[in-house]
Amino acid sequence: MGLFNRIKEIRNKESSNANTRPAILASTYNKVNRRFISSTDASSYMAKNMHKFYITSSKFSKGVQIKNLLRKLDITIPKSGFIYFLDEFKNLDYDGEIINSVVDYSVILDNSIYDMNEIFFNPKEGPGFKNMSSDYNKEMLAVLDGIELLIYEIHKKLAKSSRDDKSKYIRFFEDMIDRKAEHFEEALQRILFFNQLLYQTGHSLNSLGRLDKVLEDLYFDDLNSGFITNQDAYELVKDFMKALHSYSWYKVDDASSLSSQVITLGGKYSDEFGQYYFYNDLTYMFLRASGELDFNDIKVALRISYETPDDLIKLALDSINTNTVYIEDGVALESNIDSNIIFSHDETVIDKLIDFGYSKEDAYGYVISSTLEPTFLSSLEANNLASFSLLEPLNKIFEMESKEQIDSIADFDSFMDIYKYNLKNEINAVIEKVDATQWNSDPLLSLLTKESYHHQMDISQGSSRNNNYGIRVYGLENAVNSLYNLKKFVFEDKIIGLRDLNKMRSNNFKKKKYHDIYALLKNNPNRFGSSNQEIIDLSNDIISYLEDHVKEYENSFDGRLKFGLSAPKHMVENDKQASFDGSLKNTLPERELLSLNDTNLDSFDFASKLDYGQSGFNGNMIELNLKDPKDIPEFFVKAIGIGFNQLQINLIKEEIIVKENEE
Repeated sequence: MGLFNRIKEIRNKESSNANTRPAILASTYNKVNRRFISSTDASSYMAKNMHKFYITSSKFSKGVQIKNLLRKLDITIPKSGFIYFLDEFKNLDYDGEIINSVVDYSVILDNSIYDMNEIFFNPKEGPGFKNMSSDYNKEMLAVLDGIELLIYEIHKKLAKSSRDDKSKYIRFFEDMIDRKAEHFEEALQRILFFNQLLYQTGHSLNSLGRLDKVLEDLYFDDLNSGFITNQDAYELVKDFMKALHSYSWYKVDDASSLSSQVITLGGKYSDEFGQYYFYNDLTYMFLRASGELDFNDIKVALRISYETPDDLIKLALDSINTNTVYIEDGVALESNIDSNIIFSHDETVIDKLIDFGYSKEDAYGYVISSTLEPTFLSSLEANNLASFSLLEPLNKIFEMESKEQIDSIADFDSFMDIYKYNLKNEINAVIEKVDATQWNSDPLLSLLTKESYHHQMDISQGSSRNNNYGIRVYGLENAVNSLYNLKKFVFEDKIIGLRDLNKMRSNNFKKKKYHDIYALLKNNPNRFGSSNQEIIDLSNDIISYLEDHVKEYENSFDGRLKFGLSAPKHMVENDKQASFDGSLKNTLPERELLSLNDTNLDSFDFASKLDYGQSGFNGNMIELNLKDPKDIPEFFVKAIGIGFNQLQINLIKEEIIVKENEE
């Protein structure tokens, strides 16, 4: 078997954190394959460049490995715009799950490399003063050495380049060594440089935090001094986002298939005088640029509250991109219709965070992670450690119980008891998996985490103040609809027996004689998202059961466990089987296209009646797929009043594929 056939075989079998050369090689092939689209071209490119392939040696400490990695990078100077590059053939070895934390970029704007070196090499006071020769300090100094060496190499490459503006960028990189950031454009370049370091060291899910807040002072200093104009700043914001968009083929996370860089904007805050809404010129600029550039891999998360200005909401809604769904033979083909804008409702989210146990300061300062949950800067908040389907406990009833046992189930309450028993087993299995997580040591993230310095510990050892874990539970909509159909048609109306209905499901409802029953299941008007009280009660019963079985969990860092229920309007692929809600085996997830009218507010009304308890806030997004955007503003204001956690509005244009006549 040839090398690249072997790569293709292993690339989807190895776990994302497998510490093996084949797994890292497979990940590299994934990147290259996305870059070239054609597997033939990707294999050819890999073959020609295998001499460049490099993985750091685990015999060295992680800090020294990062230093060695940065020394090996092939530096590419783009022809224009900000300096930003990634080397797909250079890889950091890792020994555990990689931490994808949102970096506090103010640390690198307010400090030079020399400033940080001084903290660890020659501390005059503070926690490091008594531990100057500690392993932690040595790791930080090794990373700083590597960063400084890379900056000098970029300097040399820039000096040899033909760029007309190279002197400006040479100065930006020189100033990283011995000055804090002094100007807006320089700050953008510095953020991009450290963002690129995160990707190069294996962090595949990078949210950028609240950039309008982080960059506010430098922007207004430059604006008020006449150093830049508002239009200059807007062009720089667009160039910044173009740089982030580059290497999009590199940035897809192999485990989740996500490629989502999230910029959080706006947000409610409070002080001793009251509560206010934070926003500035940059909030508008990033939103406007997102709409103009239309990059699906860069999402803007706008935190909204009752005080959010109307014109800011209107701009956000106007900036939502429109995606095309291709229709062939009346069926929608798989398409990426995800919006570039999401909304997070501070009036709901902040209270949930405080209720869970986060400090008021942290709750008001939350950001949105790349996996679209509320999270915090420089913390071990692992939001998607594991996931499971709420359909699986239902399917297992028919896989594990005997015919006699199934026939003996007398009523729906007894059926739910068995479902919950299986659900408890699923939860326990996930908790066991979560508890076994071993984290990759991460001196680069630790360097950018103030609390790591305070505790003189790597972030992987639990040095941050927030170390909670999260799991994603999916299929709530499918499970509720399936269970309600069983309750209605099997146990109440007695239209069909339990085993007979399962036989039809196992057959994927293919036989003609099954079609009438299938129509009953598929077209039951009392479904998830409706105002039916039984549906709401059934949903809350399942959520409450989840809450009861995760709320006592505590990890080794004194962190707790939170769960999210994915997007209620997004139908999952049903565990490779048909389900009792009328979803068929191997059918693409159904994304219902909603026409825009007042009844659509039922989705928000329904979501507002779901009781997530203390732990159930780890991403509960409402997803609306709309064809007609003309009345969205009025509709959106009503939705804010009802309340939601997160909202994504996907604007869709349908295009019919017409097949050519075959001779």
